[in-house]
Amino acid sequence: MTENLNQHIFKRLQNGDEKAFSELFDQYYSALCLFANKYLCDMDLSRSLVQQVFIDLWTKREKITVTSSVKSYLYTTVKNRCIDVFRKTKATTEISESVENLNQIPFRDLIEEAELNDRINASINQLPEKCREIFLLCRFEGLKYSEIAEKLGISIKTVEMQMGIALKKLRDSLSDYQMINLLVFIYSKKN
Repeated sequence: MTENLNQHIFKRLQNGDEKAFSELFDQYYSALCLFANKYLCDMDLSRSLVQQVFIDLWTKREKITVTSSVKSYLYTTVKNRCIDVFRKTKATTEISESVENLNQIPFRDLIEEAELNDRINASINQLPEKCREIFLLCRFEGLKYSEIAEKLGISIKTVEMQMGIALKKLRDSLSDYQMINLLVFIYSKKN
């Protein structure tokens, strides 16, 4: 979506257009959650934080001025809220090593990574329902094939077959570069 279109949507949002709000939410929510999670290392907290950013966006919409781009505004707001969380939960002299490392990474790289993660999530969401469920249980909840089979009441062979289908479909839908990032993303979540 072009930035001019985003500016138009934002102006509609400022005028109380709920549909415009939904469009921005749908476009940025997932990527912002992944972006926040890079700082917080807690997906539930990240989701809550991003939801609060959108709530504040809606309730304060008439007072908010976006000087650069809507995208930059949202990412900067989420980054600042993550820093606020650290200030509230950590002693001021104690800074998380992960935040220290993130401060060494250019902000633009973090945005690009969040966008790539959003594209990966979109590809995962395109998987058939059962295939997606098995893939998510394995890769994001860290369950073994036998645990997935038991949980879903299916055979281990079915789990293996569905994982094979999922990985093939993801390989087909993502470029080589994105596939490498998908694998890095998946294995970084497991560790």
